[in-house]
Amino acid sequence: MAELGRTTILLDKPWGFQLDPEAAGFTMEWPANGLPSSETVSIPHTWNVQPETEHYRGLGWYEHRFQAPEIPPDGRVWLHFEAVYHDAVIWINGQQAGSHLNSGYTAFRVEVTRYVKPGEENLLVVSVDNGNSETALPKGNSFDWADDGGIIRDVTMILTGEAAIDSIGVEAVPIFSPDGQSAVTGKITGEVTLHEALQPRSREVSLEFILQYKGTTVWTGTQKASYPCNAIPFPEITVDGIEPWHFDRPNLYELHVHLSAGGQMQDEVTIAIGFREFKAEGSRFLLNGEPVRLTGVEWMPGSHPYTGMAESEEDIKRVLKQLKLANGVLTRFHWQQSDKLLEWCDRYGILVQEEIPLWQQPAEPGEATIPLVRQQLSEMISRHRHHPSVIAWGVGNELDGQSAQTVRYVKEMKAYIQPLDSSRMVNYVSNTVHLDPFADATGAGDVIMWNDYIGTWHGEHDMEETVQKLVAAYPDKPIVVAEFGLCEPAYSGGDARRREQMLEKMDVYRKYPNIAGMIYFSLNDYRTQMGEDGEGRLRQRVHGVTDLYGVEKESYQILKDVSSPVKLEVLNSEDGDEPICRLTCSNHLPSYSISGYKLHLAEETGGWEQCFDIPELLPGEHADISVPALGLAQRMKAIVRRPNGFKVLEHWFELR
Repeated sequence: MAELGRTTILLDKPWGFQLDPEAAGFTMEWPANGLPSSETVSIPHTWNVQPETEHYRGLGWYEHRFQAPEIPPDGRVWLHFEAVYHDAVIWINGQQAGSHLNSGYTAFRVEVTRYVKPGEENLLVVSVDNGNSETALPKGNSFDWADDGGIIRDVTMILTGEAAIDSIGVEAVPIFSPDGQSAVTGKITGEVTLHEALQPRSREVSLEFILQYKGTTVWTGTQKASYPCNAIPFPEITVDGIEPWHFDRPNLYELHVHLSAGGQMQDEVTIAIGFREFKAEGSRFLLNGEPVRLTGVEWMPGSHPYTGMAESEEDIKRVLKQLKLANGVLTRFHWQQSDKLLEWCDRYGILVQEEIPLWQQPAEPGEATIPLVRQQLSEMISRHRHHPSVIAWGVGNELDGQSAQTVRYVKEMKAYIQPLDSSRMVNYVSNTVHLDPFADATGAGDVIMWNDYIGTWHGEHDMEETVQKLVAAYPDKPIVVAEFGLCEPAYSGGDARRREQMLEKMDVYRKYPNIAGMIYFSLNDYRTQMGEDGEGRLRQRVHGVTDLYGVEKESYQILKDVSSPVKLEVLNSEDGDEPICRLTCSNHLPSYSISGYKLHLAEETGGWEQCFDIPELLPGEHADISVPALGLAQRMKAIVRRPNGFKVLEHWFELR
C-alpha cells in the first residue's frame, strides 16, 4: 500500500502528438483509444517551430501512457499543467477529467483520482487549440508575441492524501531598527489554500511550518483547523536576525509546510521565500527602506526559432543570465510566466512585474472581458504570490488609456486584486499618458508606467517638455519608462541608431528623479505575428539588443554600460608610481548603494592577478584602489562583480 504525503512525477516523455485540422478526434475515438498515427515528442512541446506546421493554428492532440502507482483509500491523484496554450481538455482512460479554457499561460490542476487505474497502464489524452479566439486572453490576434500552440510547459502527476494543498500565499517583510544597525527582524504572514474535500465529513487538520536558512532551522510552529475549509492562515511567525532579500543579495529561506490529518501526513510543500519590502512612496521606490532608481530590460520569451514557447529550463536560465549580465535588475512580462522562471529571478535577483496578456484589444475593457481578467489574475496571483522577485501585478498594456472606461477598469481590477494580495503594487502600462497625463488610466495604478516611443511610433514630441508634463501631473508617484527602443525595419537606422537613441533617451530620463526606473525594450528580437521581417517561425520584430538566437549586438554593450551601478576610471596617483582605480557609485539612473562588490585585476598575460573588496558606497560616493606597481609595462584588465558573481563591467588599461 502506498504511503500518504506528496509524490511528484514529471511526465515529460514519451508523448504522442498529432494535429487534427478536421476535428476528427472529437468523435471520442481518440480520447478512448489513443491517437492513430502520432509522432513521438517530449514535453514541453509546440508544433509552431516545426517547418511543416509553423503556420498551423488550430486543434492538436497529445497522448501519454503511464503506469499509475497504488493509491491509498484516502489518496488523491492530480495532474498539474504549468501551461497549455490556450484551450485544453483532458481525458483519462477515455473519460473527460477536466478542462482549462481561455488562459494559455497560467498553471492549472485537474484531479483525476476516480479515473486512474492503480497499478495499471493508463491513457492520458489532451486536446489543445491555439486558434484565434474571441473568448480568450489574448483576444483574437491581439498579441505582439508568438502564439505557439501545445503543451508548452511541464506536466507533473501529484499524489497526495485526501487533504491537499493547492497554493501558499506569503508576505515576508524585514523590520529594521530605527538606527539601522541592529539585527533585522523578519515577519511572515500568509495562508495555505487547500483543495476542496472529497467528502463532507469534518476532520481536524494540522499544519506544521518549518523555516530554514542555509540548511539550519530558524523557526517552527503549527496551526490547526477544521477540514473541509478553504484557506488556513499562518500562525504568527517572527524571526530575529534575518538576512533581507535584495537583487544584489538574494537571500532565500526555505519554508516547509506539512499537512496532517488523523496523525498521518497528507501533503507537503516546500517553497523559497525572501524577506524584502518594495514599495512606492511619493515619487520614489524604496527597497528595504532605501531609495532606489532602477534599470532593466524586457525579454520576450518564446522567440528562439528552435524551441519557441516550449523553452527548456536551460533555455530560460541562459537568457535570464544574459538579462542580468546587461545589468538588468528590473523587468516585466507581457504574459504570465512559469514558476521555474520566477524561481531563477528569486535566486539571482531580478525584480519582476508580471502581467495578464491584455494588449490593445479590447481597447476599453468591459463586461465581456472582466470575467477573463479575473480568472487570469486569480490564477496568476495564487500560484506566484510567494516569489520575492515579483513586486507588481499588471492589469493591461497599451489599451485606450485616455478612455474613462479604461480608467474605471484599472480601478476595478486594483480593487479586485487587493484581497488576493495587498502587499504588491498594481499597475497599468500606457502608451498614451504623454497625450493628456491627467486623464490617463495609468494614473489609477500605483506607478506611472509609460511606453515611450517618441520619435518612432508616437511621432515627434519634445522629450523634455513631455517628461516635465508627466512629473507635473503626478508629482507624488514614481514614473517608470516601461518600454523604449527602436523597431526595425519599421524604423530605419539599424543598430547604430538603436545605440544613439538609447543614449539620447537615457540622458533625458536621468535628469528627472521622478523617473524611478526604466525597462528597455527589448533584450531580443522576437517572434510575433505582427513582425515586419521574416516568415513563419522566423517572422519577427527586430527590436532587440540580441538577435533571435541570443547573439549580442553592439547595442547590448551600450545597454550594459548605461545600466551599470558603478563607473570605473584609471587615474595617476600623486607620486605617479601606482595607478588608481576609482570606482564611483552611480547617482542618477541607476542609483542604489553597492555592498559586497569586488574588483578583480589581472595582467593580460596572466602572470599576475588580485581581487579587492570594494567598500560599501552610497550613490555619488567613490573609492580609490591602488594598483600595485609591477615594474613592467603591461596591459591590465579590471572586472567589477556583484556579490553573487555577475559581472558589472570590464575595463582594459595600460599599466606603466
